[in-house]
Amino acid sequence: MRFVVANVLLLCVSGVFAVPVEVVNVLSGRAVGNALFSQLEFFSQFAAAAYCFDNVNGAGKPLSCKSGGGSCPTIEAHKTNITWTFEAGYSNTRGYVAVDDTNKLIVGSFQGTKPGDNNIEDLMTDLDIERVETDLCGTANTSDGCLAHKGFYEAAKDASGPVTLAIKEVLEKHPKYRVVMSGHSLGAALAALVGTMMRNEGMVVDIYTYGQPHLGTKDLSLSIQNQAPKLGNNFRVTHFDDAVPKLPPHKFGGWDHYFPEFFIDKNKGTPDASNLRRVDATLFTKDGNEGAGKSKFGVLGKLLGGVDAHKLYFGPISKCESSPPGEERDKFF
Repeated sequence: MRFVVANVLLLCVSGVFAVPVEVVNVLSGRAVGNALFSQLEFFSQFAAAAYCFDNVNGAGKPLSCKSGGGSCPTIEAHKTNITWTFEAGYSNTRGYVAVDDTNKLIVGSFQGTKPGDNNIEDLMTDLDIERVETDLCGTANTSDGCLAHKGFYEAAKDASGPVTLAIKEVLEKHPKYRVVMSGHSLGAALAALVGTMMRNEGMVVDIYTYGQPHLGTKDLSLSIQNQAPKLGNNFRVTHFDDAVPKLPPHKFGGWDHYFPEFFIDKNKGTPDASNLRRVDATLFTKDGNEGAGKSKFGVLGKLLGGVDAHKLYFGPISKCESSPPGEERDKFF
């Protein structure tokens, strides 16, 4: 995962079903039920589908992962249709907007940093870890100026306008459909930030992220957390010792997360509901992903050791081919 490697380098040098859309009431630390497990697995398929070249270049076509070697069988069974695709701004932020008429959903999904692909725009977005003051928190930026990761924030601003416009156009036809943002890795960061921007416009947006890195510090994390449930629910999923949700490291500048966190505590193999538990906290805790994984080589060892877990969220989430058919990108490693 280039995002992990880039941050390590920086440290060294310095069945079709009707999907429920409300949070199931689960006590912190308890395993979730089958319904919520299926819900989180379902939306992970939208994140996985964003890696497929055909989907981020397939406006007007059904959403599918088959041609790219990925897996999103449930959304394929729903005949989910892509209404709009995008590659926005200097960051070339990629993704799609799709409509699932079966479950009355409008989903915006963002492509993550593809492991091994030579995508310099994604790499520069990941590396740009300077923090900048933002207006995302409104009047809640009382502590640190609502600081956000500059690379993620700039990429989210690139995408927010066109994505919001595309979704509003669909909402005019389907005003009762639920709006969802989804993504994995870099795509998770963008889903969370663009979703937050849409909420700030008064839209109700559910946010499903998988392997999401830290977005910023105290103000931003608390602001996103406090938007729920009035402006939509937050579902931040992590897997075992996945390194990316620990980046940039909390101890180097107070990088924080919003909660709840839904933590998959099974390292390898296919998880079930007993392997997924809800973690509630404010800003930082080691009860979930932050406390998972051990290494005698310290922080760097833990980060490198968590690369494999980042690729697995209810199955291989970044497997789909993001390059055009017949074209193979150079690899960083």
